Amino acid sequence: MKRIVTGLWMLMAVIFFIPARGFAATQPEILNKLDRKIDQTFRPRTFFDYRVKAKVGGQSRYRFEYRDDFNLNDKTYEDDAMNLLRNRLNLDVAYLSDTGAIPVHFFVEGQEAHAFTQSDVNQTNVFVNELDLRQAFVELKSPSKKAPLTAKVGRQVLSYGDERFVGGLEWTNTARVFDGLKLVYNPHPQLQLDAFASRVVRVDRGQFDPTPHNDNFYGMYLSTKPFHTSMDQVLDTFLFIRHDRDKTLLGERRRGPLKEYTFGNRFKGKKWDWDYGTEYAVQLGNRAHDTIEAWAFHQELGYTFSKFFWTPRLYGEYNHASGDRNPTNGISGTFDNLFPTNHNKYGYIDFFSLKNINDYMVGTSVKPHTRLLFSTDFHWFVLDAKESAWFNVAGAGGTVRAANANASPHVGSEVDLLATYQLTARLSLLGGYSHFFAGPFAKDTGSRDNANFLYTQTIFNF
Repeated sequence: MKRIVTGLWMLMAVIFFIPARGFAATQPEILNKLDRKIDQTFRPRTFFDYRVKAKVGGQSRYRFEYRDDFNLNDKTYEDDAMNLLRNRLNLDVAYLSDTGAIPVHFFVEGQEAHAFTQSDVNQTNVFVNELDLRQAFVELKSPSKKAPLTAKVGRQVLSYGDERFVGGLEWTNTARVFDGLKLVYNPHPQLQLDAFASRVVRVDRGQFDPTPHNDNFYGMYLSTKPFHTSMDQVLDTFLFIRHDRDKTLLGERRRGPLKEYTFGNRFKGKKWDWDYGTEYAVQLGNRAHDTIEAWAFHQELGYTFSKFFWTPRLYGEYNHASGDRNPTNGISGTFDNLFPTNHNKYGYIDFFSLKNINDYMVGTSVKPHTRLLFSTDFHWFVLDAKESAWFNVAGAGGTVRAANANASPHVGSEVDLLATYQLTARLSLLGGYSHFFAGPFAKDTGSRDNANFLYTQTIFNF
């Protein structure tokens, strides 16, 4: 395994120094012709005297993953290689008014997801879902400019901010959608207010994906641009309410339902060559009759050397989510990050989520060509409370190691190498390698072998 890792590091190092002009010269004209042919084939069509516009589209994605020691134990067998395939096909239909506006919009999308591997673990609903309905919604827009309101009803994606709390989870093979109603009030280009009531859709491999009636999710999200548009800044304010009426949820002392309130702000912007952002959330309510007192916040700062060759960028982040330091006092202190997209935020190997964690990250990126980007990130992970568990990307359902008050809080560190290349307007390529260095907490709670993650991905949109 050490030879493989060394070879991967050497390969990535060589790739980092490929001249930018080489990528421009090798751009295949046949792929550009294919793009133009697809544009012509799948162009929007109009019907009924140009009143109805319809378009067929979709996406095909293939990813190869090589996983080594994801259980941090080199002595146990695991199925390392996975081939993931996901296909989507959609129909977008819009009704046009006399002015060209779209008062009615209908969208339906099907999806199939497969995992080609011998391991039963990797045949779960995170990787596999037979042909199913992914989205089906209708949008109705108010004809009055004095009441710029849009209603979106049906199965849909909910995505807000950087998706730290609510997102589509696109990295997984099956992704995430909700059944619900969303109202959008947009009186000005610099102000939008969303309000929604929904239930998350659970993936069922062999049957139609159901929506549990006990787990309700509500929210309000206000997005504003309070300063001059040239500053490219956004200020968001949000409130998310999760009410799970399942009375079997386990608390510190007994079982009961969940009523959780998460509110906070997000501020993000750019000025000159600097980019910056901050986001925080406070969580209150009751979990199985325990009082919730939890919080989380995110800080980021970056600088782009815009006048330098390859426009290098340096950046850093700090992510914090509270843990439960006293698991018997009737106060639940572990932050619940709701329905997030965690993959590209706390290490690409997906060993962490925004729960009971301190994540210190520094990184750099270069852009040898307008279509090509390389980045390198380093994470250092420390538990907020060693009396609480280590949670992976699955959150509450993904406990990597149980709590241990006698263990070191230092979990480990991770290096992520990533390359993305937009080959054509419709075809994108991605490749990466991550290495996790198991730390003292892993040693104090069980096996502590290092882990490796290698992957390549191709996405074709039509």
